[in-house]
Amino acid sequence: MEIEALEEIKTKVHLALPFTMFEKYLPRVLEWGLSLEVGLDHQALDLYRIRDFRHAASLLKRQKIKCTVHAPFCDISPGAFDGLVRRASIKRLQEALRVARYFEPEVVVFHSGYHPGYHRERKEAWLDLVKAGIAEVLALAEKWGLCLALENVFESAAALLTNIVEEINSPFLGYCFDAGHAFAFAKSSWRPWLEAFEERLLELHVHDNEGHWDDHLPPGRGKIPFEEIFKFLVEKGRRPVVTFEAHREEDVLPGYLYLKELFSKISW
Repeated sequence: MEIEALEEIKTKVHLALPFTMFEKYLPRVLEWGLSLEVGLDHQALDLYRIRDFRHAASLLKRQKIKCTVHAPFCDISPGAFDGLVRRASIKRLQEALRVARYFEPEVVVFHSGYHPGYHRERKEAWLDLVKAGIAEVLALAEKWGLCLALENVFESAAALLTNIVEEINSPFLGYCFDAGHAFAFAKSSWRPWLEAFEERLLELHVHDNEGHWDDHLPPGRGKIPFEEIFKFLVEKGRRPVVTFEAHREEDVLPGYLYLKELFSKISW
């Protein structure tokens, strides 16, 4: 990668990197000084010990690498109708927070677990359960001073998430907006989501697609109008954390270069 090309933007954008890939990529991240979103998925939490997380966090701190954390999301459902699944999901998220605190993250991103196939016909019951589940997780986050950002995935409209966040009404709970998820799954433009999330927007996920699936293309390779999104945030005076979720190594540099040009154009 042409690290010189990233000098102006490397601290403005966090690169999503699963902890399970740290062994391969962390030396380069440290060399380049990239900000990170540390992915704590189920594999990371099962395969590694606390000492491993603390060691990695110490390396990042020594290099003054800014961090956010993404909590586990695969199979996680803090509002599950099945009580056993719900308890396991809450426990897993709490476990992730215990690890996340070592990285001193600006934000910890997590998902509601909403799935239309399971929850659409019983939304009100699901909302009651997920609010209670998130409140349990949030209590631990507040204890350690961690800010949580609830990310949209399969939700059909922003109201499903604003119902949760606004009722809980904690200074430690806000939103992460993912335009790629809104475009591919909700078949929606970015505007109604950002208008709803604006006051509590903590993070923005950047990746592109054609509107058919969550392809995680680099920005500029799909149909999502990122210039409109960032201009809206500039006009509103909002500067959330920006995380680029690249799924392929070869997409990292093109994504950063696109954002570098865009940020220069709109004075981000």
